[in-house]
Amino acid sequence: MANIDRAFIDQVLASTDIVELIKEKVALSKNGTNYKGLCPFHNEKTPSFNVSSNKQFYHCFGCGASGDAIKFLTEHDHLTFIEALSKLAQAANIEMPDSTKKNDTTYNLFISNKKAADFYNKTLKSNNDANAYLSKRDINQTMIETFQIGLANDSWDDLTKIFTKDKVIENALEAGLLIKSNNKIYDRFRNRIMFPIRNSTGNIIGFGGRIFNQQDGAKYLNSPETKLFHKSYELYGLYESKKSISQEDKVLIVEGYTDVIGLHNSGIKNCVATLGTAFTKFHFKKIIRYTNNITFCFDGDVAGKSAAWKAINNCLPELKDGVQLSLIFLPEGSDPDTFVKEEKDEFLNLINNAMPLSQFIIQSLKSNLDINSVEGRTAFLINAKKIIDEMPDITYTTILKKEFENIGGNTIRKDIAPKVEAVNKESSIQKDHFDIKELTLINILLEYPTLLEDSTYAKYITNSVLIDIYESALKEKKMNQNFKAAHIINRYTDDHIIHKIMTMESNEKSEDSARLTINEIASQLEKNSNEDIYFDLLNRYSNGDKLSDDERQFIKNFKK
Repeated sequence: MANIDRAFIDQVLASTDIVELIKEKVALSKNGTNYKGLCPFHNEKTPSFNVSSNKQFYHCFGCGASGDAIKFLTEHDHLTFIEALSKLAQAANIEMPDSTKKNDTTYNLFISNKKAADFYNKTLKSNNDANAYLSKRDINQTMIETFQIGLANDSWDDLTKIFTKDKVIENALEAGLLIKSNNKIYDRFRNRIMFPIRNSTGNIIGFGGRIFNQQDGAKYLNSPETKLFHKSYELYGLYESKKSISQEDKVLIVEGYTDVIGLHNSGIKNCVATLGTAFTKFHFKKIIRYTNNITFCFDGDVAGKSAAWKAINNCLPELKDGVQLSLIFLPEGSDPDTFVKEEKDEFLNLINNAMPLSQFIIQSLKSNLDINSVEGRTAFLINAKKIIDEMPDITYTTILKKEFENIGGNTIRKDIAPKVEAVNKESSIQKDHFDIKELTLINILLEYPTLLEDSTYAKYITNSVLIDIYESALKEKKMNQNFKAAHIINRYTDDHIIHKIMTMESNEKSEDSARLTINEIASQLEKNSNEDIYFDLLNRYSNGDKLSDDERQFIKNFKK
């Protein structure tokens, strides 16, 4: 936190009515001299969240959350202290002191991103090829200005020169705008249409870059994880769309930048997009601040159905009574941007007749099952029980469970429950059980991320949790040479198992020592794997299975 005069903070708080502030986010009712409502920081059925008009303070008797107006914005809207203070100061028409701005790291990163966005926007105006591409996509000047779209030239040092001249190169590096490698600094984004990503208050926190020349590498490139930017938390277009979302009391979740822009251009402005990731529980928590009516839009192909399941599975544990989830699936090969231009009435009809969450779950669970058979009903109920177990204890869960029982029989609670619980227990044990060698391998790689570049280590990791951590770390390392484990740890804050793994430290004192240890572990894991193969082949041979020449040769050459 910057060195801020306490008198200034008190002035801002004195000019803020905490009741009116919280009323924008939480339904409050008068309760004596105070106000009461359902706590926004935990699930509850009976209101225990109290706001004092006299004390200008909130407190939840259920979870213990408490604080002033600044604390509420930092916790509820996930703002930094400076962001929250600035937002309240702006609302009260109070000017933030210059000294505060200059000394705050977050503010400096915002300034760096704004400088880059202005440069990209200026560059776009003079590039005929980029403008021709945008025109072909029906992205007009109004949309360019609304979303502050720009262009990164086909140059290695356009931004580097600007930030070097202004002597703020370190800020640009920290913001992820530049890359430092082998003592050389160069621009991260080159020859790409640039889409600034803004937080809910309108500050630019990162960028998405899209190629407009098919020979220029990956289709999309996002800013790396930074102090400001976390992909699993942010939604593209939220700042531009939040007014419409609140007014219409519904939101459409799509998958791409151009989808959001295309929908806005067609008059559908209550939409947001994820940033190349699945829809997470953090996205869910953020969007329900504005509406309880959420519709997901996916392609109608296998990949679209898979993405739908991922999104729903991430939402289920966070569901609250009153939240309405629904889904629409576009014709295979279509995307919202093009479909709304060609078939707007049909697109609106799809939204108005979106598939309710319950229908999607039931249809998916029944898929490829013969519900008229005992086997089919058993499989249905086992999978249904897994869904129920993921959901909170709310009215919706109770009703959905009855729907499941109407289809498969009244056995979720009685007959099938013990079996399912055993399966779930086994699954939980598997998640908690890690091979110590694999665990040590991951810990060292996170502590010395340079070693991640040796991709041969991947084949020795078998646990699904550790694979997820490894792949996330490797991906971020490729995008950010300054990668640290802390860059991805925020994704797993609510998973105590993963969080514990990622915060562990090895006993290695140097990278050379770590490499030797990893190589030894890899050798041991390879030996264990070969032993498993060996005994499996012997078992098959003893059962009369015919082995291939390679398999027989493996047995012959194997040394215990």
